[in-house]
Formats: sequence, C-alpha cells, structure tokens
Amino acid sequence: MTPHLSAPVKAVWTQVPESTRCLDAPHVAAAFADDAVVRHLDTQGIDIVVREPADRSCVVLGLHNPSTHETRIGLDALLPEYADSAWRFISGSMRTSPAAGGMDVHLEAAGHVWLTAAS
Repeated sequence: MTPHLSAPVKAVWTQVPESTRCLDAPHVAAAFADDAVVRHLDTQGIDIVVREPADRSCVVLGLHNPSTHETRIGLDALLPEYADSAWRFISGSMRTSPAAGGMDVHLEAAGHVWLTAAS
C-alpha cells in the first residue's frame, strides 16, 4: 500500500499588522475601521490586502509572500493611483530597489510587510 502524500498546507496569513505605534495613527486606524474599503488581490503569487478608510484619504497595503523563495513586486504597477505617493513602513520585513517607473518591494520567503501612503 502506498502512503498518501498530503499536499502542502498553505499557512494562513492573519492580515493584521503587528502591534506598532504606527497603528495608533488616525489614518492607519481608519483603514481598519468597520467602514473601510478592503480589497484582496493575488498578483504573481503574492497575497495582497489593500485597505482604505471610507474617505479614501490614504491606503494601507499588506503584502505576503507565501512561497519558498524571495519575490518582488512593483508598487507603482500594483497601485498606479498612488504612484506619486511616499510609502511609509508600518511593520514586517522587506527591502526595496529602484525600478523603471517607481520602486520594487522585495519580500523574503514567507515574508510580509505593511506599508501606508496618503493620497
């Protein structure tokens, strides 16, 4: 009898930033309010959560790389409406590199990061 091989279980990403002082900022807190607009994207295998307060005055972006290798994503291509915004780090781990038309975020294997930008 051949043992059954189980498929790898995808770890559940909590989609909540670690507790940091940045979460006390009014615009970040508003992005996690009950009336916030929340979009889930899956681009290039990256789990993405886009949270905006009801007034759309800013964005809080969560990126999670569930793969076993580093990956990168261009923020300007992902959210062109925020292409001219200055992104600020909230929590997680990443590195960045310049890219044609903006900035790339590099996520380590199983890594995540939370960023925010005002419109």
